[in-house]
Amino acid sequence: MSLLTRLWLSVILATLLALVGSFVLSVVTARGYLTQQLYAQSSDSAASLALSMSQQSKDAAMSELMVSALFDSGHFEAITYKDMAGHVIVERHNSNVMADAPAWFVGLVPLKSQSGEALVSDGWKQAGKVDVRASTRYAYGALWHGALELAAMLAVVGLLLGSAVTLLMRWAWRPLGAIVNQAEAIGKRNFVTVPVPHVKEMRVVAHAMNGMVARVQAMFAEQAARMDQLRNDANRDPLTQLPNRGLFMGRLRHELVDDTAAPAGALIVFRIIDLADVNRRLGRARADALIQACTSILNMCASEQAEAESGRLNGAEFALLMPNADAATATTAATQLSTGFDNLYRREYTDQQPVAVVGWTLYKQGENASEVLLRVDNALMQAESSEQPLTANADVGGTVSENRPAIHVDDWRHQIDHALENRDFELVTYPVTRCDGSLLHQEAMLRMLATDGQRLSAGQFMPVAMRLGRTADLDLLALQLALTRLESTREDVAVNISPLSLEHPGFLTALDNLLDLAGGKAGRLWLELSERGLGEEAGLQAVAALSNVLTSHGCKLGIEHFGRHFAAMPRLHAVRLDYLKLDGGFVADIDTHEGNQRFVKTVVDVAGSLDIRVIAERVMTDSEWRTLAELGVSGVTGPAVTKRLKHGE
Repeated sequence: MSLLTRLWLSVILATLLALVGSFVLSVVTARGYLTQQLYAQSSDSAASLALSMSQQSKDAAMSELMVSALFDSGHFEAITYKDMAGHVIVERHNSNVMADAPAWFVGLVPLKSQSGEALVSDGWKQAGKVDVRASTRYAYGALWHGALELAAMLAVVGLLLGSAVTLLMRWAWRPLGAIVNQAEAIGKRNFVTVPVPHVKEMRVVAHAMNGMVARVQAMFAEQAARMDQLRNDANRDPLTQLPNRGLFMGRLRHELVDDTAAPAGALIVFRIIDLADVNRRLGRARADALIQACTSILNMCASEQAEAESGRLNGAEFALLMPNADAATATTAATQLSTGFDNLYRREYTDQQPVAVVGWTLYKQGENASEVLLRVDNALMQAESSEQPLTANADVGGTVSENRPAIHVDDWRHQIDHALENRDFELVTYPVTRCDGSLLHQEAMLRMLATDGQRLSAGQFMPVAMRLGRTADLDLLALQLALTRLESTREDVAVNISPLSLEHPGFLTALDNLLDLAGGKAGRLWLELSERGLGEEAGLQAVAALSNVLTSHGCKLGIEHFGRHFAAMPRLHAVRLDYLKLDGGFVADIDTHEGNQRFVKTVVDVAGSLDIRVIAERVMTDSEWRTLAELGVSGVTGPAVTKRLKHGE
């Protein structure tokens, strides 16, 4: 029972006791008053009768006539006239007096009528004595009706007091309820503030609670800033703020092995010519200015390509990764870079020309990262040895990875619509385990059966589906397939959801209905979103809306490829996340990368304080696995996990 309920009951009980006490006291007081009035009536009537009889003759007939006249008025229970010897001369009794009140009331509140006496004289002698006792019938009637009126009045007063107390409790509940809800929200990792109430005692509590929330939020913000700084220190070049070699290679490795990544793309690398000599001739400041100018050109080129990633491989080498780019796109980007570098000489950033050489190559999924880098390094050597160093393509002469013919968007639309209509999709799963090797869940990836019979990965058809606005349909179909799979397996299943689906007006309603039909199976479903959009308020609101739906059905919610929007970490508790999948770029070679080790440890600690588990993506080696386990991650996934489970290790 809540505190306010107890207080309300206490006030109501006290009010009832006061009203009942007032009623009883009033009835008892009225009974005493009526008893006195009955005695006064008896005494006055006895005196009046005695006086009348004293003035008349004392024969028996006259005495009986006068006694009968008074008794017949109906206000008396008994009248007795005796002579001085005590003999009864006239006597009248009414033994069957019906009170003007219920019998239970008469028994509960008895009235006792006391007799009045007076002497009858005959001249100077006493002739006798009269005894008169008034009837209680009318007194009971007056007492009964008075009690009814009093009860009615007290009932009205009680109802008014009860209403007033109820309104008072509701008024008091608003600030107290807000504080209670705030405490419950804090227990659920949702740190919210409440308006300060006007009640003095509650104002103190609200100030204390809001102060605690502010301190917790500040603590999380400070930890997020520290994580962001650790990430930059470990994975960013301090001069250009570009991803360093380790982080860039992690992204390249992701594009080559991740099923959700683009099936092919291009890698462009440029090298500033004789950077050490430029530094020696022109000084450190001029060399840094040249590097930053080259970085600006690289970033401008990257901004024009969807999903492109730039990085600094070493002191003089920079790279641009362009998923889904073809040879024409790569050639245009390489030429744009070369033209920009030529302009740097004209703007006197350096005293030599050419400024840099550019090499590029195409890649496809399944290749080894070292092979791709070897090809692009050969391209750089070709560019340096040519008479006019501009750009070189490592894929000239048949070394280029096979290019698939481009498919028109209308053909893609037809294929996707056909596949959705015929449900030509299937799920391919990859294991996600705890660090001890026990299975956590199976991560499901969608495959589409093309009209030519080929099975296309999500990285091949999802970019087009996003452009066509079909992500919501595909995600709902993937969820249906996952729920069907749960019927035949005891393993939990995780499904990736596109953030674009949350923008579809009917997606959350359809998801809610789908999970309703699933019943208890929904509790074994894990849904995860890419962290893209977390840096924006609208993105966090969309995730919060999804979380509300999933929480009502017992599903788990996670963020995959996490690692770029740490500023959102303090607000992730509000959307009730269950887990984070740390981007593989921070996992690559973590067994030898002390900076990333510190970074991952901090992420694990902060997430743990929010009751959010951390899972590492794209674990390639057992050494990385062991290091991640020592750092406290909850789970791992990637080639190393698949290999160990496949061999039964």
